[in-house]
Amino acid sequence: MDRDSLRAALDRWTDAGVIDEETASRIREFERADEVPETDDDDDTAEADDAGDASAGRGGGLLEENRVVVALALMGGVLVAVGVGAYLYERWESIPVVARVAILVGVPLVAAAGGTRLREDSPRTAHGLWLLAALFTGVTLFRLAELTPVVDVDAARAWLLAAWTAVAVAIGAGLDSRPIGGAGAILGAATLASATDPAEFVLLFGAYGGLLYVAGLTGHGEPASADESRALPRFAATLRWIGGAFAAAALVPVVAVGSPPEGLSAGTVLLVAASVVAAAVAVGRAGDDRLARYASAPAVAAPVAAAVAWGVPRHVGDFAGSLVALGCLLGVVLALVVGAVGLREAAPANVAALGFVLGVVAFLAGPVGDAISGSLALVVAGAVLLAAGLGAERGRRAVLARIGR
Repeated sequence: MDRDSLRAALDRWTDAGVIDEETASRIREFERADEVPETDDDDDTAEADDAGDASAGRGGGLLEENRVVVALALMGGVLVAVGVGAYLYERWESIPVVARVAILVGVPLVAAAGGTRLREDSPRTAHGLWLLAALFTGVTLFRLAELTPVVDVDAARAWLLAAWTAVAVAIGAGLDSRPIGGAGAILGAATLASATDPAEFVLLFGAYGGLLYVAGLTGHGEPASADESRALPRFAATLRWIGGAFAAAALVPVVAVGSPPEGLSAGTVLLVAASVVAAAVAVGRAGDDRLARYASAPAVAAPVAAAVAWGVPRHVGDFAGSLVALGCLLGVVLALVVGAVGLREAAPANVAALGFVLGVVAFLAGPVGDAISGSLALVVAGAVLLAAGLGAERGRRAVLARIGR
């Protein structure tokens, strides 16, 4: 039995009471230990990467995981969705209304039915069909809205995106799918951006990143600790690293510019408040578990850093504002590294390394580039980037080695 089929079977057996969760965990551990190849103790990078993969529930090589089949199935679903959508766009006016509705409703329903039918026998092909259903749902919603005379598509855009997000998240959570869950997380950000003023991006995406991270952290019912992280779904892991990426990326423009745009809406204030409450709940539920509290660190850092980078830089000038924003970004990066250790997974550490490099680049392109011009600026930028790359590489390797212990 392949890994995906075994995973689905164990979930069914535990839900039906055939085996208990402890037995299911022992089976997972046995299969994982049997498939993960041994590594040379002297090769720190390989050992760390294998440990990070094992902590996320991924063992073995390309053939064991059948990733080629997964890639083919997912690409097939994407191409079908894009192809049908392009066909409808080109010939929309010439298609009878009844046929339009039939196509719009039929494509996602047929794809979902096919995914349900093939889930047991061909789970990877089923995954591609479900991805088709999730992506084409957006075409269906927006095109059906255009066919409804009483609906103002522009006014209803946020609601349509929210419905699309809900469908993608439901499918991603039900399948424990990384790509569909990631699409749902990105659609959620698009929903918020369409419902508020995009000028609020710092608070908006910083707080949203914190909420995503908390959702991924509690995706298995309790905050993850060292022993629980293996059981957390892949969907939850996707929410965690995307949430961290949003929290870091929101600060990068302020590092480059020195101050965030003006403007603040009630919706964004509520989002920040919700992210703060969610962070407090995650920390509270961690209890006395030290690693679980480590895992909760990015949930706290994301809204705090966004709020500080929103409020402080506008009052201290551009250069000082860039320094404040860079400090906030580095705080988020440090929190992601701490979270990676607490969760014993590599993804937050990788996001932290990327966020660190982006912050350095933004600082060099912004205030440093304004203060120093010409060839000297290029030399300084190159030297700092080389040093940053070296530090990120060694720091990431050290963190991954610690995760593997």
